[in-house]
Amino acid sequence: MTTKPFGVLLLVVALGCAGCSFSYSSKSLSESSGSSSDSSSSSSSGNAERAYKRDVADYTKAFVASARPGDVEAFRADLGRLAQKHGIANWQANMATYEAIGTGLARAHVSDAQLLAFKRNLGDSDPAKMDAIQRGHDASSAK
Repeated sequence: MTTKPFGVLLLVVALGCAGCSFSYSSKSLSESSGSSSDSSSSSSSGNAERAYKRDVADYTKAFVASARPGDVEAFRADLGRLAQKHGIANWQANMATYEAIGTGLARAHVSDAQLLAFKRNLGDSDPAKMDAIQRGHDASSAK
């Protein structure tokens, strides 16, 4: 049986190789999502979802590259702010969020151990969320 503390420990170890410190600033979050803010204001829900997924993937990649190991709560908080900017009230229930996280992880070239740690910790060990992260990762890796 895997416990949540083990998952957090796995994330700490997996992200430890990043070696950089992560400090949140609203400026960096704005910069990571600024490129798509015009398209997210479109009346088309398809364009808005694509813009949201692109921003989540970009933010995930940036987080992995500069993350303070194990700072999952900061990542979750930033995802919440990013989702809110896109008009998404409950990002935790939105499978597009998890697919986009997987895409960002693929773009960051994470190891299998890092991917597993993100799936367990961000997916809260929920098979549907973990599968969505894997799908996003696999789809992006295949390109």
